Amino acid sequence: MSDRITYLINNLTESPAVEVKNWLNGLQTNDDRARLAKEIIALANNGGGDIFIGFEDKGAGHPEIRPRPGEVEAFSQDGISGLIDRYVNPPFQCRIGLHKREGGEILHPVITVPGDHRTPVMAKRGSPDQRTLRTGTVYVRRPGGSSEPASTQDDWERLLDRLVRARRDEMLDAVRDVLNPPESIAAPSSDLNSWDEESRKLWQHRVDRLPAGDPRRLEAGHWSVSFAISPFREPSIVELNDALAREMPAYSGWPPFTYLHSEPKKPKPAGDTIIAWLVNPDRPLNESPYGTRADFWRVARSGHGYLLNEYQEDAGIYDNDRQSSPVQRDFDWTLPIYRMTEILKFVEALAKRFGEAKADFRVLLRYFGTRNRTLSYHSFEHPPPPSGTCMQSTLESQVGGTVSDLEILLPELVHALLAPIYQQFDFAELPQALVNDEVRGALGYGQR
Repeated sequence: MSDRITYLINNLTESPAVEVKNWLNGLQTNDDRARLAKEIIALANNGGGDIFIGFEDKGAGHPEIRPRPGEVEAFSQDGISGLIDRYVNPPFQCRIGLHKREGGEILHPVITVPGDHRTPVMAKRGSPDQRTLRTGTVYVRRPGGSSEPASTQDDWERLLDRLVRARRDEMLDAVRDVLNPPESIAAPSSDLNSWDEESRKLWQHRVDRLPAGDPRRLEAGHWSVSFAISPFREPSIVELNDALAREMPAYSGWPPFTYLHSEPKKPKPAGDTIIAWLVNPDRPLNESPYGTRADFWRVARSGHGYLLNEYQEDAGIYDNDRQSSPVQRDFDWTLPIYRMTEILKFVEALAKRFGEAKADFRVLLRYFGTRNRTLSYHSFEHPPPPSGTCMQSTLESQVGGTVSDLEILLPELVHALLAPIYQQFDFAELPQALVNDEVRGALGYGQR
């Protein structure tokens, strides 16, 4: 038990940062759940705090109340996370602990609410009668410890002032991390490397079933991205699948982790992961100018993801149909910027859905079959790139930070991920201005 919680539980007094509640009937009714959600929302908007469960709400010292069967268990990590997903917008993760008073025998749940939010927190839905909790309402803490709707100028000024400070501090921290990345995120963790290697072996096992020379084997080259998000609330496989199918952003018509609903390309559960291969291995490939669509991806309940894809440069429509097929093995000057923008926004969306703004992320990017590929350009919107040819068969880069960095410093992170790749093409320098322009174009293409 932390010194702070020890002191508070032995000297309970409600304040703007401390709320005391009885057992709320073990959260059996919607009204009880809405009552707790209101306190969580108010504390979040106040900068965070703690909710102590299992005490008399009123009276000096807040005497303990002995729980009835099932009441302690109702305040589990999964139970509170589910309540927040249902009632709180935007959702976030609270920390749940069980603590005793000095000399006491009763274990009391203590809900620690984070307060580093960058937007106002409000009620996603209300209580049945809309009295305890009103849909779309922002709640704040009052002096003395009550939670009320933000209604006065002073309420909003204090809330907005805190949000502005949070954004400013977060932006400064993000800039420092990009300019001087901590050693802990300078390279992918061994866990991420293991995930990447395991994922690649699963893909290789599948393509080995295809006939020799089948273009879906991607023997001319391909690229892959692995990512890890931590902390990550491990959703059920059903909840994760629903989010991947319905909630992930798409900027170019297809999300990077393309979700198809027809067999045999439909994603399948595989233990704690969801896996998809956009190939029907029992049917021969119908040649198409739009490439092979042989993507392979998997996403795990742990917050790990992997995507392997072909080079769009190797498809017949590359270069706006000015050539029926590539006359040389190309590496496009701008396509990787577009793709990495989509992938990092996917990581951001998944982290916000099942993690939190302060969660860490790591991304590992690998290109295969790059030897003798030459920098090329399929658009006239920017000056042509320097002529450069890669001498390496494989290229690798990585980037990391906090999830909030992906919103604040997306162009800088895309540049940090790709600049080491481009340098292998005869020391080509990737201009930050080009990345900024391409990222804006990708985000404005048409999000669903």
